[in-house]
Parts: sequence; C-alpha cells; structure tokens
Amino acid sequence: MAQNITKRINYFLRIDIDNKEDLASIRKWNNLKVAFDKNSIWINNFESYQIDSIEVKAIPKKNLFYSKNGKLFLLHSLLPDCKEPNLLWTPIERALPIQITKFNHNYFGLTEKIEIKLVKDTSEKEVQVLYTSLEKLLIYVETAPKIRLEKIKWILINNEDVLLFGKPILPINAAAFWMYGNTVIPVGYKIELEILQEVINKKINPENDSWIIWNKEASYYKVDKSLLKKLSLSSVRKTKIEIEREIKAMQINV
Repeated sequence: MAQNITKRINYFLRIDIDNKEDLASIRKWNNLKVAFDKNSIWINNFESYQIDSIEVKAIPKKNLFYSKNGKLFLLHSLLPDCKEPNLLWTPIERALPIQITKFNHNYFGLTEKIEIKLVKDTSEKEVQVLYTSLEKLLIYVETAPKIRLEKIKWILINNEDVLLFGKPILPINAAAFWMYGNTVIPVGYKIELEILQEVINKKINPENDSWIIWNKEASYYKVDKSLLKKLSLSSVRKTKIEIEREIKAMQINV
C-alpha cells in the first residue's frame, strides 16, 4: 500500500513553566492545545506554518519536536528524544487565560487607565489589508483579471478611500496593514503592550463583529464586517456612480 504523504505531522513545543509569559504571542491561535507536567508546559496541534512563524521563533528557551510512532524527535533531527507525553490537553485560551495583575481589569475604568501606543516593529509580518483611494482602485480593476479580484473584499471609507481585505495583495499604491485577530495595524508598527490586544478588542469590539483599524497615532475606527462586499469591476463602478449622484444632489440643493 502506498504511503500517505499528506498525513499531518503533529508538532510539540515544550517550555519551562516559569517562562509561560513568553507564550503570549501564540495565545491567539485557538487551534493549539496545552498540557502541564511538573516543570514544563507542553503545546501541540500546531499547523506547519505556525511552527515556522516569527511568533514561535521569537519564544526563547523552547524545545520543538515532531511526533512519530509514539516518540518525539527534536525538530530537524532523525533520532528520537523522548516518548510522546501522555497528558491531559486543554484549549490554549482555557489553559492560559489572560492575567494582568498590574492594572484594573476594567482597563478603561474611571480610576485606573492605560495609554495605548503604537511603536515601531521590525519583525516581518504578512500584509493582509490595503488602504487606498477609490480612484486608484477603479483604475486597477478596469483592466485586472477577474480571478485576481475574487478573493478580495472591500469597503468604502469617507466616500473617497477604500479598505481591501484578503489575498493576493493587489499591486496598487496603498498603505499596508497586517492583522491580529480583529485588529488591523499599519505594517511596521505594533501595539506597545501586545499582551493587552485581546483585552482591548473585547472592550471596544465585544461582539467581534467589526474590524478595528488603527493608525500610527494610536487612534482607531471600526468597520462593520457585514458591510464588506466582494471586489469586482461592477461593484466599484456602481459605488462610484452612487457617490457622483449624491454629490450632484447636494449641489442642486445648495
């Protein structure tokens, strides 16, 4: 029988329990499972792209393994290191709840507040959102192949600009953003207190029904996810026509 080469590899990460705060960057991945032994935290159920991600590479003092026939092999090694741990696995959001002891859990309360800042971030992150003008988008879609547009969603901002969500990223002169959950941040920046990103989102976006778009000055606006529409030449043209009609109507009424 031919071997199934598409079989999913099960990866494991081990870290000393005293260093659990170093796992904050991967807590966003809800697919991960966590277990504890006497002195270590174990995490498994990684996707291959997660094992190779910047978030995992940035975790200090870790051991990475892959599983084969009930044994664990250090990543990139052909020699078994230990047996696969027989532990009780729990979803990461339950095993590692957010705990911030230095601030009031209201965060934005009357008596105790924190200041949200965006700071420079030199790490490489995938561009997932573009901000450009409606005019530039219209010029591009007039000649773009349909297949290039079909996985992109978009929304009009202030009757002049647009946000484009999805890949492949379009070759348009635009401001680029990366995403963390429902948070959209300019490329080259990050929220200074990254561990608070989920808390901030829950405060200003409790239903998770909006994208939170941040600018470099750390102000933000919300975009209702339900208002995004599929990108197509007809949808952009229609929007452009509707705006022109509104402008003419306003001029007539003046």
